[in-house]
Amino acid sequence: MIDEPTEESLAATIRAAAPAAFDAGFSDRVMTRLNVQREQAFTSALNRQFRLVVPLAAAAALILAAFNWWGARGTAASPFDAALNLPQVTLSSAYSVTSLYGVTVPTETP
Repeated sequence: MIDEPTEESLAATIRAAAPAAFDAGFSDRVMTRLNVQREQAFTSALNRQFRLVVPLAAAAALILAAFNWWGARGTAASPFDAALNLPQVTLSSAYSVTSLYGVTVPTETP
């Protein structure tokens, strides 16, 4: 006949089988795993934001280029200049008082 274990004997057996401490280097392994998971979370969040923002920014850039081209299609020398629609810069306009100091000089009329 087999003796049935009592609660005290089961508890003693479980306590004896349970480890008293973690293996050497346990905290280093845990910290390494946590750092890797944190880096992966940052990378995946960055990828997700990139996939959301870049198509919108590209669409906005194309819409603005088309708008600029449409507004300057008859005045620009090339379609590229019309798409950018930048003001023409010369040496005299770059060194003018208006561009340097932000003031306008009144012209004298005779």
